[in-house]
Amino acid sequence: MLMRRSRGQARSAGKRFAPGAAFAAAIGLALLVLLIAPSVGLALEPQRWTLQDQNGQPWSLTLLEQADPSYPPGLRLRLTDRSRQHPLDHRRPLLLRDGAGGSWELANRSEELVPAGTEALPPGSAQFDLAGLEPRPRAELPLALAVPLQSGAEARLVAGAATVAALHGAAEGA
Repeated sequence: MLMRRSRGQARSAGKRFAPGAAFAAAIGLALLVLLIAPSVGLALEPQRWTLQDQNGQPWSLTLLEQADPSYPPGLRLRLTDRSRQHPLDHRRPLLLRDGAGGSWELANRSEELVPAGTEALPPGSAQFDLAGLEPRPRAELPLALAVPLQSGAEARLVAGAATVAALHGAAEGA
């Protein structure tokens, strides 16, 4: 009998207090996030894709937020030649085109790949400022990327729908 009452009391107490307490805790947590988030900023988690150039060589494309306080904040695109055969030009911009006639030029920010004041830049990677992606491309169209190489030529890559949708969404949220 004693055991039966304890169970009944526990059930009754759980029914009376747990949902309300859980709801109050959820509201409190949401308010805390809303109060803290603007002061610390919500950093974008880097997103990566593997692409191939016109010769079938692998490249990685990374969407990230510039976190080094030595450089201006903002979203960046980093391109890395995985074949290590094509040194990139750290002075020229990245050119993008979509199938609807849109074109964009993203400023080269390769100096941000290394600590401020460092002169040697990685030959196989370059970084570009996503602020130049205005107006935003249509999320459903692929983008052709013309990556500047030291030789003066360009590596041609195509970013598919998932990548373009992520770029569109990131630029929209910036």
